Amino acid sequence: MSAFKTFIVALAAFALISAGAFAQVVPPITCSTTGQPLTMRSEGLAEQAGDVVMNCTGGGIPLPGTPLPQINISITLSVNITSRFMADPITEALLFIDDPQPATPGGLNGAQSPCAPGAGSTVCAPLVAGPVFTGTALDGKGAIINIFQGVRQNDNTIVFLAVPVSAPGVGGNRVFRIKNIRAAVAGSTATNGQIFAFLSIQNPPANLLLNTSTVNVGFVQQGVTFTLRSQTGGGFSSTTARVFNFICDSVNAGLAGSNSAGYGGSGSVYGRAYQGRFREAYAASWKVRDVVNGLTGPLTEPTALSGNQNVPQSNNGLDPTVVNFIVVESGFYNINFPATNGLNRAGRADHGTRLRMQFNNVQTNMATYVSVHALSSAAFINNNGSSQSSGGGETTAAAAAYAVASNSAGSNISTGTTLLFPTSGAEQVLGGNVAKYPAGATPGMVQVGVSGGTGSITWEVFGQTPNDIDMVSFAVAHAYLSSGNPSVGTMTVSGSFAPVGGGNTMSSSASIPRFADQSTPSNGASISPCRSNLLFPFVTNQVGFDTGIAISNTSQDPFGTAPQTGTCTLNYYGGTVGGGAAPAAQTTTSALNGGQHMTLTLSSGGTFGIAATPGFQGYIIAQCNFRYAHGFAFISDVGAQKLSHGYLALVMDTSGVGDGTNRTGVAGEVLGE
Repeated sequence: MSAFKTFIVALAAFALISAGAFAQVVPPITCSTTGQPLTMRSEGLAEQAGDVVMNCTGGGIPLPGTPLPQINISITLSVNITSRFMADPITEALLFIDDPQPATPGGLNGAQSPCAPGAGSTVCAPLVAGPVFTGTALDGKGAIINIFQGVRQNDNTIVFLAVPVSAPGVGGNRVFRIKNIRAAVAGSTATNGQIFAFLSIQNPPANLLLNTSTVNVGFVQQGVTFTLRSQTGGGFSSTTARVFNFICDSVNAGLAGSNSAGYGGSGSVYGRAYQGRFREAYAASWKVRDVVNGLTGPLTEPTALSGNQNVPQSNNGLDPTVVNFIVVESGFYNINFPATNGLNRAGRADHGTRLRMQFNNVQTNMATYVSVHALSSAAFINNNGSSQSSGGGETTAAAAAYAVASNSAGSNISTGTTLLFPTSGAEQVLGGNVAKYPAGATPGMVQVGVSGGTGSITWEVFGQTPNDIDMVSFAVAHAYLSSGNPSVGTMTVSGSFAPVGGGNTMSSSASIPRFADQSTPSNGASISPCRSNLLFPFVTNQVGFDTGIAISNTSQDPFGTAPQTGTCTLNYYGGTVGGGAAPAAQTTTSALNGGQHMTLTLSSGGTFGIAATPGFQGYIIAQCNFRYAHGFAFISDVGAQKLSHGYLALVMDTSGVGDGTNRTGVAGEVLGE
């Protein structure tokens, strides 16, 4: 009996020891990764990627004051990361633990407490567990630390160093959220493609398991389209007035003489040439700078109590209950954070979406003007102080865009945006959402600066809606004087996002946002030579006949026409006696002035250096580099003794441009015989 009691006691003791041993088995911390993908513009070089979230559960809840394991969490994109350097290699990318919220109301930090040990460092160590069940990590002074700044590891990877892991326990949940990751999409991923993020833990404790690590953070779509439209917003034609121009005409002579003039001017055609229209390729591809721009107004700065974008679980940090009707270029930012390593500026863009119209191969001595504002559907143009209906622009009601200095990036310190104010009052009605224009925005036109045949102008978006396809149109006008000797040729016009360039790697100075130019140029305004093309359908110096020709420059007249000057080239088609080839073309050795004429015979040649072409028979096409040339031919026997016949040369040009039968492409003065 005594032995049996002893066995029972031993068995009970073993059971107690075994129960204690089994109680020490702690489940692992199990983590999985999800993404909150955003639509990213295929033209973008610094596109905001969606949040990456690591959710963890399990593990043993640490006792207060217990040292916490600290891990390095890295995020790698399938394209280059272009988040801004705030203090190289420290970036604007942020990692949050358990989505700490800002104070309510206002924008003070609340539960948000970033690790900011000192300039050049992002490591707060050691960290210990806070009060039980809170999941907080405390530094040596007892302050909660729950936000960490990312450091560049390579062009594709940012790492967050020494992130504490406080196990949430069975049934609990710990959230690690990564924000402010920007990506160089342009040239790396095709439209309709995807951007992926790969999450890794570089030094995990033995009891931490990462089940999933690859997530989608972006869908790639084209962001903008650009087209030229007619003066009134219809289909564009290259043959309309002020688009198809002639060197001997003046266009908007007033503007050609002064950039503060209106449309018009004595002896010129005048008015708008065409419109340049930008259109969102998908809704919400255009964005204002930040919540302040969307709610308070353009060119204002957030304050300590308002204007921060500091709600972690919302993409871009926006409070969805307040700003669900705007989209922004900035990411998460909280200006109340310490200035250490630029934390108080991390996430803020330099400006809103910008649109650029570029002109290439601009003719010399021709000025180009654009409206500084989007055109109203009821816009009108100005001709020397009087209004003239022009039809409206195609700007949508919610859109607002205004011209800015192309280099006013903002530098992420203040708004930094410099508005361009018009010099000409030719376009006088703001279009779109007028309430969203910056204070002092004035309608009108400004001259585009041109260097080396290239010039551009940039507008910033100050108003839009994410629930519609927005578009804005701008007036374009050209101006030159015929006496200013403009060059002939055709300019091209293209439209894109702006600014263009700045690189596809992390930078401390490159603008955010920034883009690659993926536009396709379209032919814009052209200047053609003033030319007359005359056909002499039959001429001969064979079998006893000869032909005399006279060509007159009739640009001098009593009607106020500006006299023109130019040479004439004679082109011969046919042959010579005995089957010889036609003579080579020849050009007058000097120009014919207005009121002058040249004469010649095939047998003897003539004035202005034209040589004889004896024995030729066929037809002649004369090309004279002035408008209003007219010709007469006279065929007779040699010496005009027995018979003769005269005729007017056929003017091959039409009286207007656009006739499909006009093989010369030139408008002329067609007279009957």
